[in-house]
Amino acid sequence: MSDLNTTYGNGTALLPAPSQWGWTCKVVTYHLVVAVGLVVNSLTFIVMKTPRLKSKSYSHYLSALAVFDSLVLMSQEVHIIDEILVIGFHQRGVFRGFSDEACKILSFSDAVCNLMSAWLIVVMALERLWVVSMPFRTNGTMWFRQKGAIIIILSLFAVTSATQVFRLAMVEKSGWTCMGSSNLYVSLHVYMYQFVLHSTAPIAIVLIANMGVITQIFRVERATHGEESSSTRLTGGGPQRRSKTTRMMVYISLTYILTSVPLVSLTIFLHALAKQAAPNAHSIAVRCLPWLHVLQVVASINYASNFFIYILSGKKFRIELGHMLSCNRRPAREQITSINTRSGSIRTRDDILLTTI
Repeated sequence: MSDLNTTYGNGTALLPAPSQWGWTCKVVTYHLVVAVGLVVNSLTFIVMKTPRLKSKSYSHYLSALAVFDSLVLMSQEVHIIDEILVIGFHQRGVFRGFSDEACKILSFSDAVCNLMSAWLIVVMALERLWVVSMPFRTNGTMWFRQKGAIIIILSLFAVTSATQVFRLAMVEKSGWTCMGSSNLYVSLHVYMYQFVLHSTAPIAIVLIANMGVITQIFRVERATHGEESSSTRLTGGGPQRRSKTTRMMVYISLTYILTSVPLVSLTIFLHALAKQAAPNAHSIAVRCLPWLHVLQVVASINYASNFFIYILSGKKFRIELGHMLSCNRRPAREQITSINTRSGSIRTRDDILLTTI
């Protein structure tokens, strides 16, 4: 989808002299989004790898999502700096010193990281749909989810890489930019299957999976509404705790949809408009281009927002983050005393909550 946006954003030959207020807004605000995103994604990765959370299956997905979201933010920051140099200062861009091989690697890595960020959310949405469909899981099922998460992430990376391997052969440096070879490249970034891979399919699957998750949650809550409190004690409150985790995952998916759909919709509209021969098509597109830049910033917020969702809806995440920050503030002797206390028979309420499934 980033390729499509770049095509329209730089399509000055087709759409002359668009207003620059949208581009200026993007340049000013995007650096803040990147700075905040890199900090909070780093915190997310550290918290998810703490001993009491790394055993959860969702921690593997959220850790991988934090890594690829950060890579996407760094990549887009490089492209923003390149736009500032070329458009704002009329200087040679960031890629002036790139070789053909560097351009190939850049194009390939950009596409794979964007795909991984989108399809990891798809996998998490499908995993949550499976969880709510099996509320009473066995230990064997839990073991499969924990080990299977790593296999799924590695397999997803292999598949997404395979879909973009053509970039390693067809992209080269041309002037100050990295673009497709005029002899080999056939604008594959505007082909329908690339657009489906980057945006349409992930959004559709996540939306359908979330509808199934929400429906199943309401169905289970209605079925268990009249149960006695003894039944809750027998199940240990597991379904209720899993429901809270599932709601957190749903919020992540909905944030992805809400931030991505406007940009995807406007991109499709501009693409369709560019194919028309109507006399007012160009003027409409010129008026829409500033909003395209604004919506690019809105879409980038998705890569920096998950940490705040965890804070607001993830109690275990808040507890573990609080433990990590409090340990950093306490003297070393107090940390050793706290660790020894926890390793003994004394366990706090937060410790018990964090170790439950």
